[in-house]
Amino acid sequence: MPFKIANIANLVRNNLRNKMILGISLILCSVMGFFTYYQTIRQIKFHTVEQESRALKISNIVMRSIEYPMLDGEMEYVQKILEDLNEAEELHRIILCDWDGIIKHAGDAGLIGSSINSEITKRSLRSNSLVNGFEYYGKEKVISHAMPIRNEKACNKCHGTERSMLGVLSVGISWSPTEKRIIEFRNREIAGTLIFMGAVGFFLTLWFSHYITRPISKLTSLADLASHGRSTIQVGRTIKCWEESNCKKTECPAYGVKDIPCWFVQDTLCWSEPSGKFPEKVKDCAKCEIYRKHSGDEIIHLTDSFKHMLYRLNQSEMELIASERKYRNLFNADPNPIFIADGRTFAILDVNERAQSSYGYSREEFLKKSFFDLSNKACKDMVDDFASIKEGQTLFYSKRHHRRKDNGFFYVNIHVCSAEYMKQNTLIITTSDVTESVEKETQLIQAIKMSALGTMASGIAHELNQPLNVIRIGTDFFIKMIDRNEDIKKETFRTMAEEMSKYVDRASAIINHMRDFARVSDATCAEVNINKPIEDVFQVLNHQLILHQIHIELDFAENLPPILADHNRLEQVFINLITNARDALDARGKTWKKILKVRTFAENKHVVAIVSDNGKGIPADVIDNIFEPFLTTKEIGAGTGLGLSISYEIVKDYDGEIFVESKEDVGTSFKVSFPAISE
Repeated sequence: MPFKIANIANLVRNNLRNKMILGISLILCSVMGFFTYYQTIRQIKFHTVEQESRALKISNIVMRSIEYPMLDGEMEYVQKILEDLNEAEELHRIILCDWDGIIKHAGDAGLIGSSINSEITKRSLRSNSLVNGFEYYGKEKVISHAMPIRNEKACNKCHGTERSMLGVLSVGISWSPTEKRIIEFRNREIAGTLIFMGAVGFFLTLWFSHYITRPISKLTSLADLASHGRSTIQVGRTIKCWEESNCKKTECPAYGVKDIPCWFVQDTLCWSEPSGKFPEKVKDCAKCEIYRKHSGDEIIHLTDSFKHMLYRLNQSEMELIASERKYRNLFNADPNPIFIADGRTFAILDVNERAQSSYGYSREEFLKKSFFDLSNKACKDMVDDFASIKEGQTLFYSKRHHRRKDNGFFYVNIHVCSAEYMKQNTLIITTSDVTESVEKETQLIQAIKMSALGTMASGIAHELNQPLNVIRIGTDFFIKMIDRNEDIKKETFRTMAEEMSKYVDRASAIINHMRDFARVSDATCAEVNINKPIEDVFQVLNHQLILHQIHIELDFAENLPPILADHNRLEQVFINLITNARDALDARGKTWKKILKVRTFAENKHVVAIVSDNGKGIPADVIDNIFEPFLTTKEIGAGTGLGLSISYEIVKDYDGEIFVESKEDVGTSFKVSFPAISE
């Protein structure tokens, strides 16, 4: 039984037609039930009043029938009258009792002499008034009528005058026949109600099915199809407004459109001007005969609106597909690899075709990686920047190592910006392969290094001559002492050997420094104290600067925080700046004191180095372009114009900045700044 009830409940809950029929049936049941109940109560009241009236009539008849026999003292005749009346149909009992409640005469002679057991009769005796109502004799329901018998003057000769009432005449009429008639009436009412409800339910089912549930079921099916991406608008009626109105305006947007009614179509030409958009245009469409003819009821409105919704949905879907195809083509057509990465985990969410061809991974392989899995080295600075990037902010990283699927390495420039993708915060990352330019730049830097080594040759020779002279003097001394066959004191021998060893180390350090400087450097980063490459530059150029009569002033701050850079490349930067300062000082003439100053210090979480001179200065019309390639202020053949350009690129590679201030015949100052590594 619970299973069946559950099935019925599901049948009602999952079917709109059944819900509506059940609801209306419950309303009809309630109305008809109330009507039946009301009619039954009316019938009960009617029959009760009728039976009470009948009992009163019988009591009056009995009283008139026994009045004279009682006055004449013919009590046997009274008994005979009561027994005859007791044979009447539906009369349950008829008794005559005295004032003590003792039955003196009754339709049933067996009751004579017994006490009355009728509460209604007792109430009449107590109240000396007419009393009626229902009471039970065993299982028999009876409507009783008790009428007091007055002690009238004609009765005084036998009963005296002491009592005002001589007894009670009680008549009881059986209620069962009446109740049977009431039940039959109620059953007829219920049967009629059920028949009426069945007929109404049948016609309601047909009506609801045709006009409501069937159209709604179709709309529901279409909605289900639409939710699964298989939407269709082949539902409801087709309105061909151009045929019905004999319209010849083929340029009208609604002309030939069968999927939706014309009042949903934008800018129709029904009137002199385009009609505008839905729903604003409906107020004008209400004047149209086509609209009035086909507007229909709420269900038709719902169907038309649903068709319009599906029509717009299909159009939007096609536009979305076209837009997605267009942007996917643009995405894939970009000449640089593009990555869409999660803004929190940096997992790769999408890549373009260029990324697949450049890195050698398939799209599926990319989607299993984080963007930082493509890096050859740890990129803590990039991780921190990516995590804190703000909307509208763009990040740039130059010459970073990346790895292909075949473990081949290459250099890329990285551009990063934040965006929203598939309703989540993401990063759009573009990488561009700059390996070729890095290699060419490295070759160019190497050529400039070789040129610088050639320029520094005299200074290097001077630096090497001093330790060689010391070694030569020591060896000459040893040879002379051996030729003279003289002993060398142990202390003297040790002192000279130590000096020679010290100068050998010095020469070796100079050679190693030259070898390190001459080697091909890459764009890697390490922690560097900026004072060290500057000091190494002056070890090589110091003698040359002295030969040019240049006074050197060095002011290096102690305990500077390290920076991320390459020692060898920083040397190249400061060699370029110092040799340019040397040339500017020489170009001004020899009649004044030439001063070259180098100062380092920390400022606002940056490490700064300033190289300044009081040389010729840079012309005002050139200074804004001073870092452009092949721009030089020297005489033809005296410079390549690449030194400052390369220095600028090296500084930028390490997120640094380089500034210049200059005034002709006053001097020039270059300021180089790098971000310090925080603890």
